[in-house]
Amino acid sequence: MTARRILLPFAALALVAAAFVLPFGSSSNSNADAVTAPAEPVTAFTIMDNGQGLCDLYTIDLASGALTDLPAASSEAACAEDLAVAANGTVYGIAGAQLYSVTSVSPSADSLNGAELITFSADGTPSGQSLTVGGLPISGLNGGGIAIDAAGTVYVIALNETTCSPPLTAPGSFGPSDSDAFNCLFTVNLSTGELTQVGDGFAPNSSVFGLTSCASTMWSLIPGISPTSVEQSPASIGVPWASIDPATAIPTEAGVSTQLLGHDCVATGNTVYAMSTGGFGVGANNLTPSVPGIPDLGTVDPTTGVFTETVTMDNPTGYISPLAFAVLPIPVEPEPAPAPLAPNFTH
Repeated sequence: MTARRILLPFAALALVAAAFVLPFGSSSNSNADAVTAPAEPVTAFTIMDNGQGLCDLYTIDLASGALTDLPAASSEAACAEDLAVAANGTVYGIAGAQLYSVTSVSPSADSLNGAELITFSADGTPSGQSLTVGGLPISGLNGGGIAIDAAGTVYVIALNETTCSPPLTAPGSFGPSDSDAFNCLFTVNLSTGELTQVGDGFAPNSSVFGLTSCASTMWSLIPGISPTSVEQSPASIGVPWASIDPATAIPTEAGVSTQLLGHDCVATGNTVYAMSTGGFGVGANNLTPSVPGIPDLGTVDPTTGVFTETVTMDNPTGYISPLAFAVLPIPVEPEPAPAPLAPNFTH
C-alpha cells in the first residue's frame, strides 16, 4: 500500500490462555463427536495506528482488557480497516478506502490502488494481496467489512464500479448511475484475491461499517439501509444494524446502535462481541478519532442495538481503528470416548 488508509472512511503472539487459544496456522478440530456449543473466546485482535500512519496488530484479553502488541515492526501495510479470524487462527484484514467523487466514473481515478486482503503471520507481519474482479483491481472500500463463516468462506463488502450496481427493481435501492457508488457483498478466493459477487448493491454512496458471520445470520452496520436512516454523525445519532442474507446479499434492518461498534462472532455461535471506541468528530464520515480513545469491550444485540459493556480496554498509546475487531475462535474439544467395557463371560 502506498497511501495511508487507516483514518479514511474508514495500529511472539501473546497467548492469553495457552490451554485454550488456538495457534495461528493450526488445524481446527473437526471430530464428529465434538460438542456443539462453542466455547467463549478469551482473545480478540485490533489494529492501532501510532498517529503517523504506521500500524500494529494487537491482541486483546477479553477478560481484563489488556492490550499486547505483536512483535512485528509497525508498518502502513498493517493498517487494516476490519479484521476476521479463520478457524485455524489466521487473522485477515481489508484495507483500501476509496476517495470516491460524485460524477466520476473511473475506478483508477477514485481509488487508492484498489483494495487489499491482508494476511497476518503469527508475529503480526502483514502480507497484502490485491482484491480483484475479472483480474482487475476493484474500486476500493467505503467502510467495508470482512467476515469468515463456519465453513471457512471469506466474505467482504466493497465497491466495484464496473459490476456492483443494482437494477431499478432491487429492494431498497435507488436508480443506478455513473455518479453513484454502491457497496456489494462478495466472496473471496484466498489463493488469488478474486472476488465473486453475491448480490446487487446496497444504497448508493453509503458506507457499510463492518461485517460478521454468526451461526444464524450475517450482521453489519448500514446507515443507508432505508430512506429514513440518518447518515450524518453516525457515532452520535445512531446506526442501523442489518442482517444480510449470505445467498442474496439482501439486508433486513434490525436494531439501532447509538455508537459505532467493531463487532465479531464466533462463527459457530450467535453472541456478537463488540468494541466501542467512543465518539468520533472529525475526518471523512466522522470516523477519524479526534483524540485516542479508551475502548470498551462487551457484547451487542443487533436486534435492539443495545451494547452491554463488560470491561474497559487498557489505555491505548495510539488510535484504535474503530471497526478493526475480531475474536479468536476456540477449538471445540471432542467429548471423551467411553471407556471400553470388560467382557463378561458366563458359564
